[in-house]
Parts: sequence; C-alpha cells; structure tokens
Amino acid sequence: MTWIYALPAWLFEAFVVGFMCAASAAGLISVHRHKRDEQLSHNDVAGPIMTTVGTVLAVMLSFMVVAVWQEFDASAANVQHEASAVSDLYHLAPALPAPVRARLQTAVRSYAQIVVDREWNLMRTGQRSMRAREVSLSILGIVAGYEPKTPTQVALQQEALALIQTFSDYRRDRIFDNQESIPGILWLTMIFIGAITIGSSYFFEVRNFRAHLLMTVALAAVIGSIFVLIVEFDLPFRGDVSVPPTAFVHALSDMAPPGTTR
Repeated sequence: MTWIYALPAWLFEAFVVGFMCAASAAGLISVHRHKRDEQLSHNDVAGPIMTTVGTVLAVMLSFMVVAVWQEFDASAANVQHEASAVSDLYHLAPALPAPVRARLQTAVRSYAQIVVDREWNLMRTGQRSMRAREVSLSILGIVAGYEPKTPTQVALQQEALALIQTFSDYRRDRIFDNQESIPGILWLTMIFIGAITIGSSYFFEVRNFRAHLLMTVALAAVIGSIFVLIVEFDLPFRGDVSVPPTAFVHALSDMAPPGTTR
C-alpha cells in the first residue's frame, strides 16, 4: 500500500469516492433497467437486509476509525516521549566529566538531526535510517564505557543509561507503528459488507429515480470517505496525514549552543 501514501490525500480521496460513486450509480442504473415494473418494489425484503448489514458495517467502520485514531495519537505521544528523553540526556551530559560530556552531547545532537533530516523522510516509505541506529548504539557505548569515580557520577551514569533505554524503546515503537497496518482480510470484509449495503439500496421503491440515484451515490460517498480516513490514519508516519517531527525539531532547538538561533 506504499503507493497510496505517495498520493496527496485529497487526490486519493477524490479517486476512491469518485470510483465508488460511479460504480454504485452504474449498478443502480443496470438493476433498474433490467427489472420489470412489477418487480420494482422489494422494500419488505431489502429494508431488513440493509438495516442489518448497514448496522454491522457502521459498527465495523466506527471501531476502525476509533482504533486507527488511537494508534495515531499514541504514535505521536511516543515521538514526544522519545524526543524528550533525547533532550534530557543532552542536558544531563554537562554534569559528566569534560571528555565524556563533549562526546555525548555531539552524539545526541547528531542522532536528533539524523532523525529529522533523514529518518523521517525514509519512514514515509516504510523504511528507517541505519545511521540513526548506529548513532544510538554509539551513545550507549559512550555512557556504558564511562567509569565513574564518585557516587554522584555513578548515579548520573545510571540516569543516563535509563534515558538511553527510554528513547531506544520509543524508537522501536515508532518503527513498529510504521510497519503494522490493518490486515488484508479485514479490509476485504469491510469492502464486501459495504458492497452489500450499497447493493441492498438498489431494491427500494423510490418514485423519483433521480432521488434514488442521488441517495445511493451519497451512501457510497460516505462509505468511501470513511475508508479513506481509515487508510490515512492507519500508518501514522506515511502520507499527508502523518505525525510530524515537531518534537525533535524543538529538541534540537534546545540543544543549540548558546547564542545560536535555529
């Protein structure tokens, strides 16, 4: 589904909604032309079927919208936590001896810069930056290889290791969130139920055919719009509707040397 996220969100929605409206209109026109006059009314059968199937579809779509939005919101929170841990580690470094402090701050700033400049663009296509991973491991090596000489330095090293563990865990969560999407079988089920719902509307008796056509197309447009919404929020770091690297940009601003503006 990577190609979907390469399209502007408005274009993808226009394509999906337009296709579903055209297909539903064509189906209604075809059914209407091939029915005899005495067979036009099936409200007593189509009504209960459409009510049942429509309710199932409404429940499924509502559940999926809530689920993908919660995952999107959780991914944004994970990015904030990761950036905060990186920033806290940078500001903890001055309490360490000079050689370690300089190396640690340089590596931390480099990690944040790579995430913003490289990894965020790679995530739009489902990839990740191996350079960012290498820098994160070098940060761990700097802190773990440091030999503290006082109880205070021991406590600072433990705090630094905890922050490294924190931002590493949130980075793994960020990458995982960008890989896991809605299973194909669930999409097939929703599309199948949506098709039955729209098809059931063909067999209602409406005296004004244009009104019947308009209602059917409107139903297809609503279902198509919700499908697009689910797709756009499904993978939180891809497409136009994605989590921005704002938290890391702010963290980099905090890491700027005194007197420097970003």
